[in-house]
Amino acid sequence: MSETELATRVAAAFQAHFGEQPEVATSAPGRVNLLGEHTDYNGGFVLPMALRGLGVAIAMGRGPAPGVIEAYSDTFHDAETRNIADGKEGRWSDYVLGCLKAVATEDVVETGLRIALITTLPMGAGLSSSAALEVASLRAVTELYGKEMTPEEIAIQARAVENDFVGMPCGIMDQFASSVGEPGNALFLNTRTLEHSPAPSPEGARFIIVHSGVSHQLTEDGYATRVAECNAACEALGVELLSDLGPDDLPRLDTIDDLLARRTRHIITDNQRVLDGLTALKAGDVDGFGKLMVSSHASQRDDYEITVPETDALVDAALAAGALGARQTGGGFGGSIVILAATDKIEAIGAALVDAFPKARVLAVT
Repeated sequence: MSETELATRVAAAFQAHFGEQPEVATSAPGRVNLLGEHTDYNGGFVLPMALRGLGVAIAMGRGPAPGVIEAYSDTFHDAETRNIADGKEGRWSDYVLGCLKAVATEDVVETGLRIALITTLPMGAGLSSSAALEVASLRAVTELYGKEMTPEEIAIQARAVENDFVGMPCGIMDQFASSVGEPGNALFLNTRTLEHSPAPSPEGARFIIVHSGVSHQLTEDGYATRVAECNAACEALGVELLSDLGPDDLPRLDTIDDLLARRTRHIITDNQRVLDGLTALKAGDVDGFGKLMVSSHASQRDDYEITVPETDALVDAALAAGALGARQTGGGFGGSIVILAATDKIEAIGAALVDAFPKARVLAVT
């Protein structure tokens, strides 16, 4: 579904629920991460791709009650009423409310808001549905009230909402890919400096995104525990961020606790895999890029311990079916895998996985 179609659908949902036309309608894409997992909150490198046709759309208009936000999800068939003065309550509307509070508190106090949203991103698939919701919310509210924010500023603000209001200690990759990325094109990002550049597409191959059927909830302990472990490793090694370290520092890991050493090794090696992957794409080395994906998955499984049996099995099956590379993508503990496959093998690989894994489903082919 194109961005235009998403905007049309969400405007129709707003009209059907509230009985009037919205004043603005915007959208934001989800993302798949090709290489560089959990490196972003460690100041490292990532290689995400904004997704074409999978995203969140929001329609918005001023409401009848000052300070009151009437929010309706056409996807969930659920309505929630919030006040701009509210704190987080563990509901989907928290992501929207946090964005409104960040940039338009006084405006909403004066006018109130009505909001409708739809999403084509499965929740818990590891494709950044929360980041897309935040970016779409910020795009809509800034357009409604005539505020100026660059895509980079929107990404920074969206991450702050997720960190400080929602309470998820994520890095900036997801929000940056959604706000700044071009759907269908990979984006190389240095998460410390926010320097970024487009990455070439693999020649003769495409990426397949397959949901394992196991959803995740990143605000549970697993993700926050990894952040805490990385912070502990920084203290043990005397560095500000783990991305201060490179491959030459790997011998230093023998001096610290084994668990912290494994977490650090993943960050060091996945950072290097992003750099090597960018070089491979620029050289047209599709096979080399696929091998980096496979080694990245092994590192997520063995050193960072964020995969689950279902994603491990899907990766193995994809490779057995002829994929050039495959890895779990996203924050982990379930979600989706991303597969690199020659163009003429895409249909066969997708069919093989769906046949072998009843809960799996192909979400997109880039």
